[in-house]
Amino acid sequence: MPAQQIEAAVKPDEKQQVALGELKSASTKASQLLKGACPSGTPQSTSARLDAMSKRLTATKEAMNDVRPALIGFYDSLSDEQKARFNTIPPQQAGK
Repeated sequence: MPAQQIEAAVKPDEKQQVALGELKSASTKASQLLKGACPSGTPQSTSARLDAMSKRLTATKEAMNDVRPALIGFYDSLSDEQKARFNTIPPQQAGK
């Protein structure tokens, strides 16, 4: 979800802004990792398609491992009221 949407919903304090910055950084890194793991075209052979799928799955796992601690750190820094507002942010649809 976009950082601006998170900021508008939870109104983070200075300490939380640092944690949100770490989440933004981890998300950017994960996005670049995932983009790099996706081929520009569909591989022609079955073997190449399986290899591409394996690379995407590995990149997805690595991206999750990068983003998860940053998200947990940010979420844990929120007050109960902020967590409630965060939890009402609607999920983003792919491609938006």
